[in-house]
Amino acid sequence: MWTDYLLDAQRAESSFQHRPPRFPVRQPSQIIRDYLTQTIVIVIRETELAAVPWKNGGGMTREFCRAPCDAPAFDWRLSLATIDRPGPFSLFEGYERILVLVRGAGIELDFGARGQARLDRVGQLVTFDGGSLTCGAPLDGSSTDLNLMVSRARAKTQSRVVRLANPEVISTAGWSDTLVCCLSGSVQIQNAAGHVAELHSADLARCVPTDGLLTCQLRSAAAADLFIAAVGGR
Repeated sequence: MWTDYLLDAQRAESSFQHRPPRFPVRQPSQIIRDYLTQTIVIVIRETELAAVPWKNGGGMTREFCRAPCDAPAFDWRLSLATIDRPGPFSLFEGYERILVLVRGAGIELDFGARGQARLDRVGQLVTFDGGSLTCGAPLDGSSTDLNLMVSRARAKTQSRVVRLANPEVISTAGWSDTLVCCLSGSVQIQNAAGHVAELHSADLARCVPTDGLLTCQLRSAAAADLFIAAVGGR
C-alpha cells in the first residue's frame, strides 16, 4: 500500500520541480515521511481481538499483545478471558499472573493450600503463581477478566488500578511498554506529542517511551477505572 503512495508522491514531486510554488509547501514525500514518523497512541479495541483456546482446552482467551510478538515462550502477555463455568486455570511455570475483574458479578479463586481470593468488584486485582494449581468459579453468570502474565526470569512489571476522578499523569520512561486498559467508563489519553485517543471498557492503549508523559482524563461526569502496567525486560 505504501509503495503506491510513494509512487504517487514521486510523480507529484516531479511536477513541483517544473513550476515554482506561490507559497512555502511541503512536498508529498515529506508529508508521507512526517506521517510515518509521527508518534501516535496505539489503541487495541476489545472488538478487534481474536479468540484462542486456553492452553488446557478449558476455555477461550482473547489476546491483546505479547512480547516477543511471535514467540510461544513469551516474556509477557496481556489477554482478556470470559469464564462461564468453574474449572482449573492453565499452568504457566515460571510466570507471575495478575488477574483483574473487568465485567460480571465476579470470580472465586481457589489456590489450594495457598488460600482463596474473591474478586467481586470491577478493578479488584490479585497476583498469584502461574505454575501452581488454581481453580476459578464465576459467582453469578460469566466473568470477564484481564490477565497479565510476566516471566519471572526474563521480565518485570509494576501494575496498579486507578479509580479516575481527576487527570492522571503516567510516565513511560524506563519501561519497554506501558499498558493502559480502561476497565469501566470512558477516558481520553494524550501523549507528549499531543495525539489523543479514546478508550472505552476493555480497550487498551499500548504505549512506549517515545510517547513521553501520558495524561488520562474522563470523557464524562461518570468515574472510570484504569489498569496501568509498566513492563520490560530484566
